[in-house]
Amino acid sequence: MHRAHELDGLRRPQRHHRDRGLNVQTTRQITRPADRVSGRAATAAPPWPAYTPDELGLSTTTTVDRRCAHKESGEDVFINDVARHQDTGMLTAAGTLPRAHRYFNDSVIDQYDALHLAEFMRQGLEVIAHTLLGVPLTHQFVLRTVHLLITEPAAPVGAEHAVIAFSEKLVRRNASGVPYAAAGPVHCIVDGRPIARCDGLVGFLAPETYSAMRGEDGRRRPEAPMGRVVPERPQRVGRRFPENVFIGRVTGPAREASCLLVPHTPPTFFDRPLDHYPGMMIAEGARQLAVLSFAEATGTPVDRVHTHDAALDFTSFAELDTPPALRIVSWAADEAAGAGDAGAEITVAARQGTRTTSTCTFRVFIGTETPSEGRLS
Repeated sequence: MHRAHELDGLRRPQRHHRDRGLNVQTTRQITRPADRVSGRAATAAPPWPAYTPDELGLSTTTTVDRRCAHKESGEDVFINDVARHQDTGMLTAAGTLPRAHRYFNDSVIDQYDALHLAEFMRQGLEVIAHTLLGVPLTHQFVLRTVHLLITEPAAPVGAEHAVIAFSEKLVRRNASGVPYAAAGPVHCIVDGRPIARCDGLVGFLAPETYSAMRGEDGRRRPEAPMGRVVPERPQRVGRRFPENVFIGRVTGPAREASCLLVPHTPPTFFDRPLDHYPGMMIAEGARQLAVLSFAEATGTPVDRVHTHDAALDFTSFAELDTPPALRIVSWAADEAAGAGDAGAEITVAARQGTRTTSTCTFRVFIGTETPSEGRLS
């Protein structure tokens, strides 16, 4: 009975539209508030006070047990401490954003983007679930949606500390009071400054519930990604190291570009047995395609192409037997970024056969500063 309730709690209605013969999920648009001051969005009061780890009583000296962050390597763990605050009903985690990581810091842009922050927030949520909510280490965590809005100028690489905070009221429990999911918003504070908010849904599934969700596909899975795809050149997607290129050679017009995901096993994602492509690996592939496409379409050097907000929707599992196909299905001018080709909102769909596994929308722009504030709707 509980298992059926948990699965139902993770199902969301899906709307579809036709796009050149593709049946893809309706894209999330990134819209702007109407009130602006000197060309920038009016700044609202922070949704969470600008606390530092010290003010929250959180340690930043050692990292947590790597198993709680679902990592095998200690260098991939970014969380130091977690706490429950009875007076506010908030759950918090503190840690350090990566500074010299082979994957996360392999970028020609010296700022943390939306996917950096999403990984930090994901780890914080998982550690909180295991250590404060009592979710067993044997449970699987399944991402459904990640809608991340960067509300302040991006943090430069080298920030001292970061905190995430969310209300315990957002934890979903079954009839016995056992947590099975959590929803947003989750707030991110870097060096005492609220810079991002993430709305989304993640499920905490017991092994038998996960098996029921996976069905026959999960039981027939290969042990590693199958197929062979020639990767793009690192400099075309804003990377330095070839192993961090997740997309194959791109074809088609820039604004309708397509490619395959490279079926390899980067240790940041495949550091433990998996029966499907990780959602955040597909999201990074989609981001790389959006960056390359924007640079090609606008004639902008890739080291001036920034990605800001992200809206990620994972509608089904991407199986390991076939490399997912990525394709740009929407390109909209970003008026807040300025005139002409200064910015765009680009949506990439990931598909296997006739099935859409995810849609990822990114706000992409030119320059060294963050554009005016946007909002995912």
